[in-house]
Amino acid sequence: MYESFFGFQEKPFSLTPQAHHIFLSTAHEPVLQTLLYGIERRVGFMMLSGEVGSGKTTVIRCFLNKIRESVRTSFVINPLLSTLDLIKTINRDFGNECHSHSIQDQIDVLNGYLLQVKASHQTAVVVIDEAQNLSFEAFEMTRMLSNLETDTQKLINIIFVGQPELVEIIHQKRLRQLAQRIQVHTILKPLNQDQTAKYIEHKISHSGRDVAVRFDPKAIRRIYKCSKGIPRIVNAICDMGLLAAYSQSRYVIDKKIIKQALKEVPSYVYHS
Repeated sequence: MYESFFGFQEKPFSLTPQAHHIFLSTAHEPVLQTLLYGIERRVGFMMLSGEVGSGKTTVIRCFLNKIRESVRTSFVINPLLSTLDLIKTINRDFGNECHSHSIQDQIDVLNGYLLQVKASHQTAVVVIDEAQNLSFEAFEMTRMLSNLETDTQKLINIIFVGQPELVEIIHQKRLRQLAQRIQVHTILKPLNQDQTAKYIEHKISHSGRDVAVRFDPKAIRRIYKCSKGIPRIVNAICDMGLLAAYSQSRYVIDKKIIKQALKEVPSYVYHS
């Protein structure tokens, strides 16, 4: 609706992750580098946790883009799977044809594939998004997969991605064997106020060549206060701010416009 008015070629504050122009702040970059380090060292298990809307999926997609030339990947986006469906999904992502309903048959096929990957001097990575929703049995299945190894190295790397409660779940007594195997745990923290300002500027500048709009400092401070630096909430507020400015034919978004925009964002989304 407002894109042509401001000169945008695409919506700058889409709620859909946009890995093609991801903003890597001083909070995001270390997370990405830690994951890349873990893959290089083939540590086996890693965990990425962060608040809802903090940008975990966006970082993971950026991570997968960076490693796609040298790594075979499986990206599990539905963790609400049985143990059989989980191993089937992983095999299917890797391009393995196995129609057996036997878990052991599925593991045997995966093991053979992983040995081929190692022989080609590559590595295999499984990313499980929203991992806090995995069942105990599914967690145990991933632990069993970590036993696929040679005398010198693991054949598969598994990255759990999830909300803060994932950490509590992993450290339950019944999952202690799995917890002991997680060698890397990186946390994606919310943006600070300066990072929030740069995030907004980045989103605007990458959405068109001749964009005619800006957020003034007081508006940004209000956005940060209400969003607590969570990118998804920043997006929601900024999107409504642009709509409010468009309705008034204004190109500068100030604190007053943000106050109006907040009336259109559900109160349970942001912090007043």
